[in-house]
Amino acid sequence: MKRQTIRIAPALALALLVLAGCARKPTDDPDVEAPAMLAETDVARSAQSDLTAGLPVSGTLTPATDVLIGAPLGEVIDAVPVREGQAVRQGQVLARYRDASLASSAAGAAAESKAASSEYERAQNLFKAGAMSKRDVETTEARFRSAQANDAQASQMYSDAVVRAPVSGVIAEKMVDTGSRPGIGDPMFRLVNTRRLEFEATIPSEFVRLVKPGAPVRLDISGFPAGALSGTVARVNATADPATRQVKVYVAVPNANGALVGGLYAHGMVVTGEALSALAVPDAAVRREGDSTFVYSIDDGRFAKHAVTTGVRDADRDLTEIRGGLGAGATVIIGAVEGLSPGQRVTVGGGAADTATGAKGR
Repeated sequence: MKRQTIRIAPALALALLVLAGCARKPTDDPDVEAPAMLAETDVARSAQSDLTAGLPVSGTLTPATDVLIGAPLGEVIDAVPVREGQAVRQGQVLARYRDASLASSAAGAAAESKAASSEYERAQNLFKAGAMSKRDVETTEARFRSAQANDAQASQMYSDAVVRAPVSGVIAEKMVDTGSRPGIGDPMFRLVNTRRLEFEATIPSEFVRLVKPGAPVRLDISGFPAGALSGTVARVNATADPATRQVKVYVAVPNANGALVGGLYAHGMVVTGEALSALAVPDAAVRREGDSTFVYSIDDGRFAKHAVTTGVRDADRDLTEIRGGLGAGATVIIGAVEGLSPGQRVTVGGGAADTATGAKGR
């Protein structure tokens, strides 16, 4: 069979070449830069936020007033008119001893003291008249002083027969009942006042310079709304534990409504810095090399590096304040940047980077 040759007009050939060129993808051209791809989880937006920096603390709430009342006498208790959990006022009767013998002893001692006083006064007059020696007067005075001491002791024991609350508070423990005979100094009652609680915690010694009396403290307790409890640093111990290098911090926690009780476990932080409506980025966006601090961002679809000045770091929310070097709404990179160079085109999740598709709002 005879081969046929198909001739194409020059104008038609030029048109086909143009169409073929239009169909070619830009990335097929070796002279066109291929954009780097980042996942949506690799970027985030800079945004305004309230930040709080602090030192984490944990410990137990204890009543600021905690009094252990010991037995003043080694006698039988006649009555205990209070119960555990009962609120009492300062001066209120907590217990009464059987005081018949104490009353008798007090009355007898008072009479002896009065008689000794009269005898001493008479001896002084006789000495002035020359009818008694100085030695006899001194002997009379000694008896008088002894009678005075006995009188004071007996009177105090009679007074101690009624045990009263030294401060207002709540009976946390009652160790005696009617008929008990505690020894002198044995515990009778534990009285606490929970209108002000104290929270004791420890911080590493290298951070003690950041904690001063009056610094705010935010605490969380199981069963209470988050952040509902607050206090202030009352005292900072002057020495560190030699074994742990920890320093004790004592926090005053108001409890006027009595909602809290002693013995509760709490955790939170001592506030060392705050920034309201501050420009912030995720901690992962902030990078450091030597003395330089910077963030990588995507500006108009291209990889960029910005030197920044940082401020408060909110560890609870993993956010860092940016005080300079970056604007609000910037798309910052929180993922790996290996292989990227300044000015390189970047896309996020298959879309244009300057739309910040999938960026994390904070």
